[in-house]
Amino acid sequence: MQETRLQPADKSEANGCIDIKPIWRIDSHFRCPVIGLCLSLQELKRILKKTGVRVKHLKPFQLHTTAMENVGNENKISRKLDIYLKRKFKRELSEFGCIDESRFKAAWKVHLQKGEITPLVWIAAVRSDLSNACLMHIFGDIHMLSYKNVCDACAQNQRFARQQEMNRRLSEKMKTVKALFRKLKKERDILKSNLNKLQLTHETLKKEKEKADKGLTISGRSVPVDELRAENSQLQAIVREDERAILRYKLKIKSLEDQNKKLRSHLHRQEGLTSHLREEMNKTINQLSFLNQCNERCPAFDLCAKRVLIVGGITKLQAYYRKLVEEKGGVFEYHDGYMNGGKRGLERQVKRSDVVLCPVNCNSHTACLSVKKLCQKHRKPIQMLSSASLSAISKALFENAGTNSLLTMQVNNEL
Repeated sequence: MQETRLQPADKSEANGCIDIKPIWRIDSHFRCPVIGLCLSLQELKRILKKTGVRVKHLKPFQLHTTAMENVGNENKISRKLDIYLKRKFKRELSEFGCIDESRFKAAWKVHLQKGEITPLVWIAAVRSDLSNACLMHIFGDIHMLSYKNVCDACAQNQRFARQQEMNRRLSEKMKTVKALFRKLKKERDILKSNLNKLQLTHETLKKEKEKADKGLTISGRSVPVDELRAENSQLQAIVREDERAILRYKLKIKSLEDQNKKLRSHLHRQEGLTSHLREEMNKTINQLSFLNQCNERCPAFDLCAKRVLIVGGITKLQAYYRKLVEEKGGVFEYHDGYMNGGKRGLERQVKRSDVVLCPVNCNSHTACLSVKKLCQKHRKPIQMLSSASLSAISKALFENAGTNSLLTMQVNNEL
């Protein structure tokens, strides 16, 4: 397939043909993509800090929201953003700011395939000569690309959940292997000690035999020959038995050493796999942060400041549950699902929460029923999940946020 080559605007096009809108006059559809795609979090933080905003403790979603609240009209923040973007994309603006609409659409198509759309998103937003059809075409590509990223992230999250379960099993197996390794090492030490004792006994018996043979030669007349021969036979039998025992111990030690070598190799592989899975997990969680860039038109906007209570789940994943909720702008709460201390603690958490997620595979039937009754009593929305994996939690947050608000979820009447 022949590659499409785009030529920058010639000098005749570049003279006085650029009519660039300030950022506060761009179409509202493009505000969120421009802030989210054209500025990194570090750039956005520096710009807001220069305008007097206290950014030290703001999360990524709060930085994005602060910019979105000010970009719709001319003010100190919007002017700083406008100046910065014009300086950042000055070269691209001179190249694509004056080309006609058909050439601009062709340039957009090529850069979309390359994954290099950031400059063209801003240029499309600020050019005043592009038709509504062209703008909607570009916005549609951006919008559908975000959905594709969500689907890809969910698929990767599912794969990660499977790997995580495999990692849990391997960790349990690793504990068993380590315990067996310690046991075999102890047995090997005992066998070595016994072997040393047998070798000493063997040497002692050999010396006694040599002494007996020598005594038979020198003073054969004073000692009955038959008696010495009988004693010699007994000693030889003992020596042979000791030699066989030594051989058995040597073979067993060799077998244990081979087994220890295999266990060490297996343990090394398991530790490598565990490290790899940890890296995969952090990478997946970081990729999900893209979903948090939204404005008032975005489906996930209503999660902002909502208190999400997760009852049960996998305790070791609590930190990742928190990260998923807080990076979407929510407030995270967690209850382990145990009812040993009564329901008062759980009821207090349900009362102050905006939505409750309850994985049924990690809670007892009684606990699930108690959570549902408390939610019905205090009119709190609840969603029963079939799994406590990160994939299931992430999917629940995204799908339910897409119905305009997590607070529109209905309470299920069955477990």
